[in-house]
Amino acid sequence: MIATQIFQQARQKRPELIMLGGMIALYFLSYFQRVAVPGTVFNELQVDFNASAGSITTLGALFLYVYGFWQIFAGLLADRFGGWRMLLIGGVLMTAGALVFPLARSLTLLYTTRMLLAFGASFMYISMVKELDTLFDRRHFAMLLSALLFFGYAGGLFGTLPLERAVNWFGWRTSFLAIGVLTAGVLLGNFWLTKKIRRPPPPSRRAPRLFIKDIIRNRHSWIIIIPSAINFSIYFLLQASIGKKMLSDACGANSSKAATIMFCMLLTCMVFTSLSGFFSRLIGNRRKPLIIGGTSLTIGTLIFMRWILAYPANTAGLMAIGCILLGVGVSISPLLASTMKEVNPEEAAATSVGLGNCLSYLCVAVTTNMAGLVMDAFRTQAVATAQAIIYPVSAYRMILLGCIVAATVSWGSSFLISETRGLCTYRRAQKNN
Repeated sequence: MIATQIFQQARQKRPELIMLGGMIALYFLSYFQRVAVPGTVFNELQVDFNASAGSITTLGALFLYVYGFWQIFAGLLADRFGGWRMLLIGGVLMTAGALVFPLARSLTLLYTTRMLLAFGASFMYISMVKELDTLFDRRHFAMLLSALLFFGYAGGLFGTLPLERAVNWFGWRTSFLAIGVLTAGVLLGNFWLTKKIRRPPPPSRRAPRLFIKDIIRNRHSWIIIIPSAINFSIYFLLQASIGKKMLSDACGANSSKAATIMFCMLLTCMVFTSLSGFFSRLIGNRRKPLIIGGTSLTIGTLIFMRWILAYPANTAGLMAIGCILLGVGVSISPLLASTMKEVNPEEAAATSVGLGNCLSYLCVAVTTNMAGLVMDAFRTQAVATAQAIIYPVSAYRMILLGCIVAATVSWGSSFLISETRGLCTYRRAQKNN
């Protein structure tokens, strides 16, 4: 029945779905950029630019600071002017950054291009959320968002093992330049769709008023943001920033094996994220049980991973299990985003999700920076080679301990989240107050 309803809507909205496909293609490439740097090319960048671990993790954190901060404004603009328009503006900026990044010869220019990339990429997800909320019945939002996130995460998947192999064969500069050219081609395709498919102008919204008065003052929003920010920051730290390096430095994995584990971690996340909305639908559109399950799995997995590092020699196989379990734990993200939308006004779908995304990515950026500082604190115990700087196991154990503390807070807050069952509860909550 559900599939039949969606198929009927899809036939009626074929032009809009074609445009949504173009948006997903740009989202795919934006997610690639988030995951690929610095995680997969950490050693290459550190050696090429003769930089400290803190400088390289800052490269990733800077992207996340800009991306996260701008999510609020991206949501406001998408609610006011429509997701499609904002996607094209962001696409131009992201393409410029993607083309210049591999040509950079200094850390300053490298940082500048990453900021430009982040600024443009910040519109991709929020624009897609806005269009998805407009095109389909809102009861199916979580299920459809889960499915579409699969394609975005696929971009991150190509930023792991496939990118590692390409860098090994062609070098990091050539590989990233090819991605820049591909991004330009996809952007031109989206502009071509603009001429071929007429999109009605979005109705006027009072998004700034809704954001200030309703969303920020809504205590239910902040309860959801805590597990959203913490769980995602832990996952992203290990998947896109230090995971591959930790496997190489502390668990005896070579570059190819470490990249393969990161590939499997993200693939697991992709699969379970795409299914999370369906699981929620099967239990009556309930979100809370699955969210509690995800936060519980995350804290248990982190304890397991830290225990593994007590016996660091050749433990890559066991650590791979931990990475895969973390991928399952973070797959609740579409449910958290859906709940965030449902506890706030219907008119501010992009703004409410943008606020959650903003604070989540700012948390990721802070976490990434702190991990780099911890690694630099252990620099005197590190071993320098021609290919990399190998940090001691104690540095990674310290980072995981911090993650466990944060995950405990996330787990506790998940019990306080209100159940929405896929419906907007904002008006009802206002009446009860």
